[in-house]
Formats: sequence, structure tokens, C-alpha cells
Amino acid sequence: MKYQASPKYFVPRGTDDLLPGEVEKWQWMEETARKICRLYGFREIRTPLFEHTEIYQRGVGEATDIVEKEMYSFYDRGERALTLRPEGTAGVVRSFVEKKVFADPQPTKWYYIGPMFRYENPQAGRRRQFHQFGVEVFGSADPALDAEVIALGMHFYQALGLEDVRVEINSVGDQETRERYRKRLIDYFEPVKDSLSKEARERLYKNPLRILDSKDPKTKEIAMEAPSILDDLSEPARQHFEQ
Repeated sequence: MKYQASPKYFVPRGTDDLLPGEVEKWQWMEETARKICRLYGFREIRTPLFEHTEIYQRGVGEATDIVEKEMYSFYDRGERALTLRPEGTAGVVRSFVEKKVFADPQPTKWYYIGPMFRYENPQAGRRRQFHQFGVEVFGSADPALDAEVIALGMHFYQALGLEDVRVEINSVGDQETRERYRKRLIDYFEPVKDSLSKEARERLYKNPLRILDSKDPKTKEIAMEAPSILDDLSEPARQHFEQ
């Protein structure tokens, strides 16, 4: 007997079924991530698939592509604004604060694995429902913890059998650093703003760092000569980065 699906019964665009044979590969990769996290002393947290929209507006930033273009947001029957999670960090931070975990002995080391949702233009490696594995550390400014997170990521890639993986280390500094760098970026882009894409011009005064991620060819060319944040690190941020 031949079965043919009606178009309304097709999987939604940008999503996929994981069938037997494929699922086992996912299980192996997820268990590899869990084993390595346990080795590094990280514990799993599971947050809801949707949160109050404001969590992402504040945590991710209103001048980002995620918030401006890619979130699946809706109102529930109580007229509450909710959003399917587009990334993992904001919900994890919300849980850390809401549950007052900061009152426990620190640092807190958590990891998460699960589906995320963004209204992407579906293509290879970019889906509207995708899975994210991430780790978060709270409660300590020790540079050794940053190094530990970087080592964990490298360990995971090696355990998967990936070769020729290169680690590039940067810094976003502290509040003083970011305020200084924001001004430097505005000073750099202002004289050439007419050559920037419409999207980049809209970001110039709201969040100029996002211009550095532009996919517009002309904007990317201009951004290549933009100043480096490493030149604007405050002394505490510089010491942290060097350590």
C-alpha cells in the first residue's frame, strides 16, 4: 500500500525528524558532552522551552538579530508575552538569580543540552529548530575558570574526533572597556556611515559591535579595519586576559 502525505502534514520548514539510525549518533554525541562535563565538575540544568520575552530582550539585547528578527514570540491566553528559547544562556542566568543559587558556595558550574528555535533562513547547518550544548560558570572572576571552559570545549571537539581545530582567544573586557570601545567604533564608522548597509547604519548608535558581524560585503570590508577591543582593555580587564 502506497502512502502519500498531504502538504499540511509535512514537517515544518527548517525542522527535521531524527529517525532510528540517526538518533543513535545524536545520543552518542550528547553522552560524550555529558561525560566531559562531569569530568570538569559541571552539572546539568534543564530550563523551559519558552520564557517571558523580556528575558531575551534584556539578556540577549534588543539591537541583535536574534531579538529583532529571529524570535518565535507569542501571547498566551493570559496575554503574557512568551518566546521559544533562541539560545540557552538567558534562561540559565534567570534560573541562577530566581532560585538564589548565588547564596550557595561558589562557583556554580552548569551545562545544558537541548533544542532552540530561531526564525532563520533554512540552509545547511542552519535550522529553525536546532540543538545547542553550552556551559556557564557563575560566582567567580578567576581567569582559571575561563581557561577551564576553553579546555572543556577543546576536549569535546577532540573526543568527537575532529582534527585541525584551532582556538582563538579574545576578550569583551569589562563595563569600562566596552563603553570606551563603543565610542571608538562609533568614531570609526561615522565618517563612512553612508557606505554601510541600512542595517549597519541602524545599529551604529544602538549597538555598534553588531556591525562587526555584518554579512553585507561592503560593510564587512569596512569593518575589517575597525579598531580591536584589545587596544581598549581597562587595566583589570587586561590583567585578567593576560592571566
